[in-house]
Amino acid sequence: MTRVLLRLIWLALAAMHWVSAAAQEPTEAESHTNWPYEANGARPLKDGWTVYRSQIVLPERLAGEKCTQGQNAQPVSAPDVWGPGFTATVTSGHGFATYCREIILPESEHAFALRMGTLRSVSLIYAVDTSVADAPRVWLLFKNGDLTEEGKQVVANPGIPVISLPHGTRKFTLVMQLSNRIHKQGGMIEVPLLDYSWRLAAAENRATAMPSALVIVLLCVGLAALVLGESKSSSAAHRYFAFLAIAAAMRAAFVSDLIWDYFPSFDLARKYDFEYLSLFVIAFAYYAFINHLLRPGRRLLVDYVIYGAMAILIFFALFLAPFFPPGTITLTREPIQIVWGSIILMVVYAVFHASITNPETRREAVTVALGGLGYGAYEIMSATGVIPSSMEWSQFVIFAVMMMHAHAFVIQARRTERERDTLMASLQDTNRDLQNQALALDVAVKNAEDASNAKSHFLSTFSHELRTPLNAIIGFSEMMSRELLGKLGNSIYKDYARDIHASGTHLLAMVDDLLDLSRIETGLDELKEVPLDVKNLVEETLGMLRLLAEQHKVTMRVDCPKSLPELLGDERKIRQILLNLITNAIKFNVDRGSVRIVLRSDEGGMTVEIIDTGLGIAKANLPVILAQFGHADSERRRRNAGAGIGLPLSDVLVRQHGGQITISSELGEGTHVTIAFPPERVIKRFDQVAAR
Repeated sequence: MTRVLLRLIWLALAAMHWVSAAAQEPTEAESHTNWPYEANGARPLKDGWTVYRSQIVLPERLAGEKCTQGQNAQPVSAPDVWGPGFTATVTSGHGFATYCREIILPESEHAFALRMGTLRSVSLIYAVDTSVADAPRVWLLFKNGDLTEEGKQVVANPGIPVISLPHGTRKFTLVMQLSNRIHKQGGMIEVPLLDYSWRLAAAENRATAMPSALVIVLLCVGLAALVLGESKSSSAAHRYFAFLAIAAAMRAAFVSDLIWDYFPSFDLARKYDFEYLSLFVIAFAYYAFINHLLRPGRRLLVDYVIYGAMAILIFFALFLAPFFPPGTITLTREPIQIVWGSIILMVVYAVFHASITNPETRREAVTVALGGLGYGAYEIMSATGVIPSSMEWSQFVIFAVMMMHAHAFVIQARRTERERDTLMASLQDTNRDLQNQALALDVAVKNAEDASNAKSHFLSTFSHELRTPLNAIIGFSEMMSRELLGKLGNSIYKDYARDIHASGTHLLAMVDDLLDLSRIETGLDELKEVPLDVKNLVEETLGMLRLLAEQHKVTMRVDCPKSLPELLGDERKIRQILLNLITNAIKFNVDRGSVRIVLRSDEGGMTVEIIDTGLGIAKANLPVILAQFGHADSERRRRNAGAGIGLPLSDVLVRQHGGQITISSELGEGTHVTIAFPPERVIKRFDQVAAR
């Protein structure tokens, strides 16, 4: 497809060059009287003009040889632009001028006419018959306004139509009176063409039909892109292309004289405002489309600068230009050329970057590059005169470039659809894999639940089976250590009996803890809730552990307010929690250390804090000690620790009461354990409420 478009562009350029060669200006020796109109067509009237600048000369004063002999007469060639291409004020190119040229028509049965092009000014065109020297006849051929020196100029359609010349008159003087205070360029903008009336009328019809067709086609393309984008996942790409197509249609409508075909009284100054507005919009749309096509998702600082400059120019053209003198919008020509230069450089960068770093977008980059090169070649060839500057050909090139961009857009859309299909297939495969994994996880969870139930059942059964022999071992060893049935004989046997009794008691406590954990995990354990005096429970627990505290040389103290409310809970389990935590605080304390139990109650519930001056626990080991059978990594802790069930069991029992255990500790700085019970478990007495 790219090769076909490239060949079409070269064929179009070759055809334009051939048309240019066929319509070249005749040599100085040739005269328009012997110009072969049948073979060559329209003759450009480039030379032979005389201009009177800043003067409105009456037509009858320029008849015949008087055209070149008046005061301040200057020879000039068309086109003759008053204002230079780059100006800084809106007044450059404003003023009056009178052009004249003698024309001798060849003998022909066909009627002749002139096509002047767009003069962008108030224009009055006369034909002065010189056949009668004393009384020249003057015909007004065209008028689109009044030649006023002050005030606002009201200009009708400045796109001059085909002007029929006086039939039967072979020799006359063509006089043009021009006045311009609207555009920043005045004068004859194009070379007038002399040809048969019917041929110029046909060319005029083509010149009118071409922009109309281009506008309609571009609008249809833009609307089609919008409609298609709504039904596809790549709607953003469709919107960018639709924006570009509609902007190009706007540009084609206002650059040509199409607007006056539908709105004959449309103001010329506003026409130029909208002409430049269309240029700003198409620059914005083109840059946004190329960025989305070749650099999707990437934004550079220069992008924001270009978008900001375009937004400012668009705002000026829409809302500010009407309040400035007519033609002020034309002063933005130089800034827009700078912005367009920046856009071209960024497009070249995007093309090279996409071609080198991203092979997937190489075809789009090549297509965009060919379109830009084709239009650039046309602009250069028309500016240098290699081919004629023609509105028809420029519109054709615009359409060709738009179609090349459409081709690049289609390439991207197809690739996006292929990527989407591949992604959908991959997602479907991934979904199937996830479903299979979910089924496998369900089976694994079921097996884990069965294993957990089996473990709980085993622990429950095994614990009950161990209790009977353990009770017998404990009872017999106690009888033997006390020598209730007589002396054992050797004192060592008595020590062995005491060790057996202590070991059996310790093992029975572990079995009871395991049985409690098993019952709680299986949901068979229920709380026996009664109002509890927590202070009394703490003091009873300290009494039970007083001997252990004396062995480790640890002092114990309770801090409690006088009016501590009761707690709704299971007395055995609360005592078990306190026993486990205070025992750990004593066992892992330092010599001559201390354990402080602080009781508090407020709107947030009741807290029991156990603060010791012991060895402390590393932060990395805090999660370990709350796990079943977990031990902190310390020699003394390993020497004094049990099976690692106490803390996990305490955590489970607290959570069974709706509370939470929090442990904060540092190595060598002791441990602070906080048991927090929820407020709904605090029983407030009437006297406490009244005291508040």
